[in-house]
Amino acid sequence: MTGCLAGVGVAADTTQAQAHATNLSTAAGAAGAATAAEAEEPWSAYVVPAAASMQGSAGSLQHRAPSIPAARPAALPQGPVLVQPGSLSLSHRQGQLAVRVPNGARNLTLQLKRHADFVFGTAYYPEKVAAADLDWYKSMTASMFQGLTPETQFKWFYYERVPGQYQQAKDGLDRDYIQFAQDAGFSLVRGHTLEWSKVDFGPFWAHQLNCSEYVAALKHRVVRDVTLFKGKFQQYDVFNEIIEAPGLLDTCNLWDTAFPDIFKLAHETDPEAQLCINDLGLIEAGNALKLIRIIKEHLWAHDAPIHCIGIQAHFEYAGINMTHQQQQLDLLATLGLDMFITEFTLFTSWAGPPILPDHPDGWPVSYLDEQTQADMTTQLLKFWFSHPAVKGVFMWGWWDSNIWIPGAGIYTVDRRPKLAAAAVQQLLQQELSTNVTAEAPAAGWMQFKGFYGEYVYSFVNQAGKQKTGVLHFGRGAARRQSLLQADTS
Repeated sequence: MTGCLAGVGVAADTTQAQAHATNLSTAAGAAGAATAAEAEEPWSAYVVPAAASMQGSAGSLQHRAPSIPAARPAALPQGPVLVQPGSLSLSHRQGQLAVRVPNGARNLTLQLKRHADFVFGTAYYPEKVAAADLDWYKSMTASMFQGLTPETQFKWFYYERVPGQYQQAKDGLDRDYIQFAQDAGFSLVRGHTLEWSKVDFGPFWAHQLNCSEYVAALKHRVVRDVTLFKGKFQQYDVFNEIIEAPGLLDTCNLWDTAFPDIFKLAHETDPEAQLCINDLGLIEAGNALKLIRIIKEHLWAHDAPIHCIGIQAHFEYAGINMTHQQQQLDLLATLGLDMFITEFTLFTSWAGPPILPDHPDGWPVSYLDEQTQADMTTQLLKFWFSHPAVKGVFMWGWWDSNIWIPGAGIYTVDRRPKLAAAAVQQLLQQELSTNVTAEAPAAGWMQFKGFYGEYVYSFVNQAGKQKTGVLHFGRGAARRQSLLQADTS
């Protein structure tokens, strides 16, 4: 869950931010002695009771998110600014492909299984799901998506509520997230987030240390947990929401010391993992230039590695402006980094009751009618897919019973698919996919226009045997592939 959708904007430099200052004189020993109640996460939409188990059993977390208020606005605000569908180019994601067909083959099918450089994923939170719904929730997640982000379980304040006590959370991630993603064949599992340095959530022991103790604890967290999850998380949000809520990065003046050092440590620990900054206001507001400055002045200037940008996209419907988004995406793309839409939801207003201290005016809710939600969801997905630097989109939840913005899911609380669910499926499985059939293809090279990626194929060979396999089509020489199981046995 994102902790902030809009803010006043804080200069991302080494000046100290008084607004988010905290008392850093608390000793590590006192922090370690925090009670279970003090270790709760009152800043979250979901509260863990003091006696709750962290074993991941259904019902161990109590839902605290508000339902949709009964007082619906008389009319939705005026619509957003869109781009013309014909202006979107997908040429960078597809090409003229060719497959070598063996003699006598018939009933040939080729179906795109996953794109070469784009993944559709979701935030995942099985602990919030009742036992009666858990199998359905897992099955639907596995069938709709190819990537996963633990919504809360890897965040430091949840993962290690008391210093040194992280094993239960680690085991839960391995069991309920990593294993699930592996069984489902997901191509990307994101570690969200190594640190969220915002200090106004509530009591968290690491944020109550003095500056030197905090840096030592953070470095230990990074080396320990990137080691434990090496090869399991393919990507990390190293820091989350540092532009408008830099917290201890400002207070302790860490921008040119610990900040780049953390990226270096993470890379040294797992050189294969992609390292990202995940932030808000990058494409719907004006934070893109601020992030570019941070990366250039505080990472690249210290030879610190960064591989990707995580873009939060919790959008108020009336404020969506695709022309502005295009400009900001192009601006961010000048860095040459992969970009991921990491947190996508739609809402209509701040009509919900206030829950968190940084949202005193209310909580976002969605009153969108189903057709409007379906249309905007698919338009945004296709728009982002059309940008060469965007490598994936992750919804921040998909079911109304398990999403931080009431009413924003594509399935209702009672499991009914909304129009958006069918529209997303049609977009991803038909419009943005490639399916080839040939009852009696001629032997030799058969050409077709398709998206780059992994395909599953099936055909009946000359001997009447069903043959299946996987082919990978890419650019250059990889545009042409042979049916590898083309024997006649």
